[in-house]
Amino acid sequence: MGFDDWHCDLDKIREIVMEELCSQNGLLPDAFPMTQRVLYKQGISCGIFYCLHGPRSVRLTAVLDTQTARIMFYDSKGQRTSSRNLNESNAEMIS
Repeated sequence: MGFDDWHCDLDKIREIVMEELCSQNGLLPDAFPMTQRVLYKQGISCGIFYCLHGPRSVRLTAVLDTQTARIMFYDSKGQRTSSRNLNESNAEMIS
């Protein structure tokens, strides 16, 4: 399922990713830039990779998997710290 088949508020998800990464690492939201890239599998979009560029070249990341409707959060060492499902409890994000 690519983005054409997956309906959601990507701005809201980006905000959630920013807040979660900052919260987990004691950073102020919007104090550091965050980039994002669409991920592809066999030529079909399947997710988004987020990277928060923190102080002293620290990079905190998250991956939105559109196939499972799940966001996985990683620390600066690449260790998964948490994950969050986008389901009925997040109905405002999925239309």
